[in-house]
Amino acid sequence: MSERRISASRDATRLMLARGFGLLAALTLCLIIVGSLVRAHDAGLACPDWPLCHGQVVPEFNPKIAFEWGHRAFAGTIGLGLLALTWVGARDSQLRGPLRPRLALAWVLLVTQIVFGGLTVLLLLAPWTVSVHLVLGNSFCAMLLWIARDLFELEHEPRDASARYSVSARTLTVVLAACLMLQIVLGGIVSSHYAGLACTSFPSCDGESIVPTLEGLVGIHVIHRLNGFALLTLYGLLALSTRGVGRFGMLAAAGLGLVALQVGVGAANVLLMLPEPLTAMHTGVSAAIVLVTAMLVRDVAWDRGALPDSATRARIVEVG
Repeated sequence: MSERRISASRDATRLMLARGFGLLAALTLCLIIVGSLVRAHDAGLACPDWPLCHGQVVPEFNPKIAFEWGHRAFAGTIGLGLLALTWVGARDSQLRGPLRPRLALAWVLLVTQIVFGGLTVLLLLAPWTVSVHLVLGNSFCAMLLWIARDLFELEHEPRDASARYSVSARTLTVVLAACLMLQIVLGGIVSSHYAGLACTSFPSCDGESIVPTLEGLVGIHVIHRLNGFALLTLYGLLALSTRGVGRFGMLAAAGLGLVALQVGVGAANVLLMLPEPLTAMHTGVSAAIVLVTAMLVRDVAWDRGALPDSATRARIVEVG
């Protein structure tokens, strides 16, 4: 086989891998939404044992068991997909080094997620396991998209090494990523404590005060709201300071739009008494925010802070 044909075959394989990891990220996003529907239908313990369901690989179904068992089967399919993509990637000697750290982290997240999925059932939906399970699922989804983007840029969009970001942009990105992680944890706590309707109006909690108390179920709900407003503010600052600046600015604007949408969906959930479709949408938009934020963090992580030479100085991207 000629060198040109070998190169073309390698390029096709890498593009296939990029698309495969992108598809796997999309499927994981769907899995996260299905998980919220399992919760909304109160089906989290429809299979009271793990890894079997009522002692069977394929149990007799009713609607709740179908939700929970289907969620497990869906997760297993994604695991098999990651195994297949890992095998294909390992066959490309030039990809092993660059992919190894990210793939290793993806596998750590997946295995830990599987363990916590079992613990969530065996510990009867203990709030801390529900929150950790949610964080791990979102982190795994973001890692898959990160890998897909790395592979796509490797073949089609070489990164401009002269692109740099200001201290304010990098700091805002890190702070809002931390704020988002806290928000995911808080969302898991609100869900696991059934505190979604602890406040029955919006933007106030009880029709009179935004923060009537920080104790009990009302306090959990209020803190979740306050952190959501903080996240909206941080994204607003980042989008304002990076408007018109390439892909980073577009990502920041998209993140701001998603957070604003999420606030609206959260308000609608309260005012409409947690209808199942809106509950699923709330979870799905949250996962989308995680993906956008992960791509912002990725861009900042690639910025090594090294000064470019004089030949490339004119192409520096100064953000903020």
